[in-house]
Amino acid sequence: MRVIALSLVAIALWGQSAPDVMELIRSVGAALSNAHSGGPHNEPDPAPFFDNFDPAMPGYAKFRNEIEELVGSDPVGTQIEVLSDEGDDRKRALELDWILEIDDQQPRRQVIKCTIERRKGKWKITALDPIEFFKD
Repeated sequence: MRVIALSLVAIALWGQSAPDVMELIRSVGAALSNAHSGGPHNEPDPAPFFDNFDPAMPGYAKFRNEIEELVGSDPVGTQIEVLSDEGDDRKRALELDWILEIDDQQPRRQVIKCTIERRKGKWKITALDPIEFFKD
């Protein structure tokens, strides 16, 4: 059985992405990679991953269910590269080259469109497409 390293996160600092935007993307990748055994007793804990998202995001409930199922069943490795980053200091549109490595499955790769907005001084993901990419 092949085991995916939970800490696999690669982020390319491409283009003009601000350090705080890159920190959000790094945080998303690390939290997803650690979610399978992130709880105090090595149980699945996707809460740190969801902290990066606005619960008012379109499709959030479906997305949350998909992620909980995904990290509840298998270790997940992730690599995220920022392909484009446009916008201002309040709202940005990103294109992310996202790779998911799930134990005993072929890696998945897709360009994910992502909108981030400042919420109380922190960047939050407010839109993500396609959400189906994360379906277990």
